[in-house]
Amino acid sequence: MIPLTVILLTAALQTSSAAVGDGTRGQDPFDDVASIAELRTLEGQLRSLAVQLRPTVVLIRIGGGRMSGGTTGTGVVITSDGLVATCGHVGVRAGVRVNVTLSDGTELKGRTLGQANIGALDCGLIQLNTEGRDLPCAPLGTSKGLAAGDWLLAMGFTQGPPDEPRPSLVRIGRVLRNTPTEMLFDAPIDAGDSGGPSFNLRGEVVAINSRCGQSPWENAATPIDRLRERMWEFRDGIDEEMVTLNASDISDRGVRTNFARGGSDNGRMAVQRGLPFDEVVARARGSMLNVMDGKAARVCATVIDTDGHAVTKRSQLPVGWQGGALQLESADGEHFAARVIGSDGPLDLAVLKIDNCTIAPIEWTRGAHVAPGQVLLTPRLGQRSAALGFAAIESRESDRDWSASPFLGVQTAPATAQEREPFGVDAALKVEVVVAGSAAAAAGIQVGDLLLSLDGQSLAGRMGLRRVIADRYVGDHVALEVARGEKVLHMEATLAKRAPINGGNGEPSRGNTTTAISDISTGFGSVLAHDGIVWPEQCGGPIVNLDGQAVGLNIARFDRTATHALSADTVMDAVDKILLSTGTVETRPASAVNPIPR
Repeated sequence: MIPLTVILLTAALQTSSAAVGDGTRGQDPFDDVASIAELRTLEGQLRSLAVQLRPTVVLIRIGGGRMSGGTTGTGVVITSDGLVATCGHVGVRAGVRVNVTLSDGTELKGRTLGQANIGALDCGLIQLNTEGRDLPCAPLGTSKGLAAGDWLLAMGFTQGPPDEPRPSLVRIGRVLRNTPTEMLFDAPIDAGDSGGPSFNLRGEVVAINSRCGQSPWENAATPIDRLRERMWEFRDGIDEEMVTLNASDISDRGVRTNFARGGSDNGRMAVQRGLPFDEVVARARGSMLNVMDGKAARVCATVIDTDGHAVTKRSQLPVGWQGGALQLESADGEHFAARVIGSDGPLDLAVLKIDNCTIAPIEWTRGAHVAPGQVLLTPRLGQRSAALGFAAIESRESDRDWSASPFLGVQTAPATAQEREPFGVDAALKVEVVVAGSAAAAAGIQVGDLLLSLDGQSLAGRMGLRRVIADRYVGDHVALEVARGEKVLHMEATLAKRAPINGGNGEPSRGNTTTAISDISTGFGSVLAHDGIVWPEQCGGPIVNLDGQAVGLNIARFDRTATHALSADTVMDAVDKILLSTGTVETRPASAVNPIPR
């Protein structure tokens, strides 16, 4: 008797193969997106496919607990009775127990079947115990006929398990090169995405995502036909040591992938360069300025009202911004002076007051809905066109991590009663080490000093100093009461990042490559995630939908796959609080009221 899995899989393959060829260069009709109207049509199809396909993509865990430890990756369910396609370097070998989380949070157990990880051949199967449940599944397409310029939806659980169960993230891109042994594409993937599917615009799996290069547009996958060729061997649990190898498999061993450049005429960047996005983002772009650090742009700022207030990313401001004037430059080369008048630590926002500002304020769009696959544009100053991106998820939580925590830079021990007595305090900390280059060193704290209080708060208890600092943010000013000899000194320190560990260069990193990310890239709460390539110095400006509406503000480059943005609502509310706290305004700026009709 032929198992149900085989029957369903065979039917899916036959159906997909028959669908090849629609009179286009590849597998979809969007080879040459020549207008905003065509892009809008494509956007609608991508959004629809994201809703349809995300339930088929699963999180895989091998070893370790539910939230940490072991190996994690992604897979795609290809039959309703629980056959999952993934990468060979995720499954490793046959017979390994796995835990899988579905998009709705349901957890199932399973075992790996056959796996192969031989150069560019990186694929395998997992069989789940579905407990009698029919699972959402995706049809297998064919990689034959897939051509440079075809659009893809790459899905996966980037950076591993989320804190709370949710569907996979969605990245949009195009095929850069397709051969019988390897597919290169520019939808960005990273750690955790291995084994995830790339879908064509028919909703068929055409490749299994495997690895990435240095730049966000350098990504590689195993064409789905290579999995199809050895489906029966894999189902029987045959691994790469025994799998039938042909000449192309053997020649793959030790071969290094030569990634196609993202500037390829067939890549997503070609669309970015070719379409008149500047017309869509012109109004939002007109509200932007560069905050300069000498002759270099350090970060963007967005003018928010007619009184010359602007909002920017606080941690990206030039060194020394606390005490002096900032220099800003418009798209037309006009220069302005500004100063910081308030900030929001958790959101890493700063509000500037610009002298004699002539820049038109942004018109935020409140209540805008963002869906996976939706086009999000980032206006850029200079000669560059707007960056083309696509929403990865409706919204996601940006939790604070250790690298974003403020660091004073001292090692301490509890002061003795005799040491405390002259100062009349019940608790104090004696400084034993001052870290070179730290906030404490910059403030003038010395070994042997007694820390009596921070912002007027007692430092009592084993976690006293850590407890008080934990409520602050990088860039916050803190007032320190310090005893030195018989004197009590009052000092101010600006909390900074923790020094690099193990001789690192201090540059923040996340994931598989050293793509530049923002110094402060977490801890913002709810954010909009998109795959537009926005570098740290380009944050602080708006994101815009295809209707030209400013729906958020880019706040951080998160990893090689994602830029995170605050919604317009979040930015507006934070700016209001800052302006009200400084006594600058009594009501919301008029430019901030622009609700979406309900």
